[in-house]
Amino acid sequence: MFSNYFKIAFRNLFRNKVYSTINIAGLAIGVASCVLIFLYVQDELSYESHFSKADRIVRLAGEIRFDSQEPNKFALSPPPIDHALRQDFPEVEHVIQLLPARTQTVWYKDKSFNEEDIFYTDSTLFEVFDYKFVAGDPNTALDEPRTIVLSEGMAEKYFGDAESAMGELLKFSNYSYKVTGVFHDQKHSHIIANAFLSRSTIAGEDDRTNQWFNMNRYTYVLLQSEAQIPVFQEKLDAFAANTITPWIKENELNASLKFILQPLKTIHFDTEFEADISPAGNISYVYIFAAVAVFILLIACINYMNLATARSSKRAKEVGLRKVVGAERSQIISQFIGESMLMTLMAVVLALGIVQMLVPLFNDLTNKSFASNFMFQWEFLLLLLAVIVFVGVVAGSYPAFFLSNFKPVDVLKSDKVPGGGSASLRKVLVVTQFTISLILIIGTIVVFTQMHFLRSRDLGFNKNQVMVIDIPSGDSTLVQRLPTLKQQLLRNPNVEMVSNADDIPAETMSKLMTLSEVDGKMVERTMNVMFVDYEFIDVLGIGLKEGRNYSRDMKTDLKGGLIINEAAAKWLGWSDPVGKRMQLIDSDAKIIGVVQDFHVKSLHTNVEPLILALRPESPGYLLARIKAEDVVSTIGFVESTWRNFDSRYPLQYFFMDEHFDAQYRAEEKMLTVFGYFAGLTILIACLGLFGLASFTAEQRTKEIGIRKVLGSSTGGIVLLLSKDFALLVLISIVLASPLAWYGMHTWLQDFAYRTELSWWIFALSGAVAMLIALLTVSLHAMKAALNDPVKSLRAH
Repeated sequence: MFSNYFKIAFRNLFRNKVYSTINIAGLAIGVASCVLIFLYVQDELSYESHFSKADRIVRLAGEIRFDSQEPNKFALSPPPIDHALRQDFPEVEHVIQLLPARTQTVWYKDKSFNEEDIFYTDSTLFEVFDYKFVAGDPNTALDEPRTIVLSEGMAEKYFGDAESAMGELLKFSNYSYKVTGVFHDQKHSHIIANAFLSRSTIAGEDDRTNQWFNMNRYTYVLLQSEAQIPVFQEKLDAFAANTITPWIKENELNASLKFILQPLKTIHFDTEFEADISPAGNISYVYIFAAVAVFILLIACINYMNLATARSSKRAKEVGLRKVVGAERSQIISQFIGESMLMTLMAVVLALGIVQMLVPLFNDLTNKSFASNFMFQWEFLLLLLAVIVFVGVVAGSYPAFFLSNFKPVDVLKSDKVPGGGSASLRKVLVVTQFTISLILIIGTIVVFTQMHFLRSRDLGFNKNQVMVIDIPSGDSTLVQRLPTLKQQLLRNPNVEMVSNADDIPAETMSKLMTLSEVDGKMVERTMNVMFVDYEFIDVLGIGLKEGRNYSRDMKTDLKGGLIINEAAAKWLGWSDPVGKRMQLIDSDAKIIGVVQDFHVKSLHTNVEPLILALRPESPGYLLARIKAEDVVSTIGFVESTWRNFDSRYPLQYFFMDEHFDAQYRAEEKMLTVFGYFAGLTILIACLGLFGLASFTAEQRTKEIGIRKVLGSSTGGIVLLLSKDFALLVLISIVLASPLAWYGMHTWLQDFAYRTELSWWIFALSGAVAMLIALLTVSLHAMKAALNDPVKSLRAH
């Protein structure tokens, strides 16, 4: 029996090549899209899962509130919490802290590199996070001072392989460190690290007690069980009330500090906290992409259902004969669902080939590194099985039940052949297809419009043509010689201005507590602070609204002058800010100037209060505004000048516009993915529309012949065959517009500054969908209209 079913299934496939090709191609594209998105979603959801103790690990984040301010939430915590956790919390099995070491220059023989993502940490790090070691013993690797554990990638960069790295010395600015271990590169963790340094190296330097507002390290706790997390949070709250609050009152601070626990597996998608180790993911994008995968697969299923029911009359007699010879309805249903699964299986095989070809492109698109061996993972095999069953049953269920319901006495009479299924249902399915396609088209246009808005909006400073040089930290003599480097760079006429600062826009800035004059009293306020030199405002082209810039002629500016932005003046309630008093880092100062608001963060957030404090020899970054002409030559000049200035340190630079725009990588990724998958949904929908148009033209062959004999024009016949489909697309536009508006309006709320959802976006999307649909239908309509009417009237 089953062999007979297979023979019939294959005969039907080859007899109806056009429809089989449309169905298999549509299903293959849908399944391939589903597989690619599955890889992305699985990758995003797998963060931290490779750590065996992940369920018991939490991070302590800090929430600081001054006076009536909105709380500042940091992924960081203060130094003294380490000792408190070890002494007063018996449920804590281990405590480890990661203290970021700013960009470090590392030397090995004749090699030198500027390295980022290096942390001082405890010797018990690898008891909490069980990194897989390529070389060395994780239990003892960081026991001794001046030891270092490298990532596999960093080991290969310096030594060629992990084994060769063991026992070698790497020289940093202050110390040389012995390599005692090499760990596998981590791809699914928020802790992005090139190396870990033994914290005992700096013992005594960072052991400051009662610095509860000094948020400068990441604290992780391994609890004895996951169930203790809620109780641990309660005990932390009690600790803050009994220990930290009295300290705050003793120091007469109008503030509060609270600790918030972050379970390890939630950190990747937690966007609530500032200064995290790595940029947070966006769980809403994961949901969106997962929904897109389902939508594309659904559209492919709809194609199958439409074409199978539309052509049901072709198999009516087959069903009738089977019933006459004793076939049960359940057997006929099984046959047609089996055919659907067979077609799905063929589509899956084709889809796997498509996926293999697209994986490199998809890796570039998503910044992932999917390997071809993913096909042998049990999760993936389960997905394929689920897809085959789901698509086979969903796509084949309606045709199976519809065809199995034919009555033999009706279908075996030549004058009572059933029609091609429910026309109403087919219309509903076509509307569903184009509604989904239109939502994705509208979403793509909105994301594109928002990205253009983000890139073209006036940021309050000029980010273009600013070359930023990363100044290595840890070498005070280098920082003291920066004025000499500035003068050497200014010898080139293409270098217009040079400045230096400890932070720049798009980088995490320091937040410091100030005492500010408000209503005649000095009150605590926490504000963003950037330490800059005299030329900083001019180099970035920041407008001065009131007062003056820093001046070398005014010696009091070094400690007694501060410049703030408009947001700070407004926030402090200063209508006339120049001359107001402020205390910063124990220095009494007065406001000498107010600059216009400029964006130091992405446009997801509003402009925050900011202090530009003068510190001419700030370590951090050197900023050079260069002319647009002959940029390559200017960069070469900067490189040679740097080598002559200090050949020990490699030059590391970037351009500020690229650096600032990198904050929108998640949105750019979403735009690209939306664009690709919107195109795929339209392609699959048009494949189905092509098949339906072909069927419609075939069904109305004689009608078209009669109309031509009676004088109908080709254009009139094309219009006749196209208007029904145009009406369905029009209904889709009406349905998709409010749904897309709601979804994109919600997405835009993530931005403090956003574009408007203009009417033209929906009109353009509808026009594009209508044009594509009409072109698809018109191909068959034109072919039918141009047929010889004599041949049409002779058609059976």
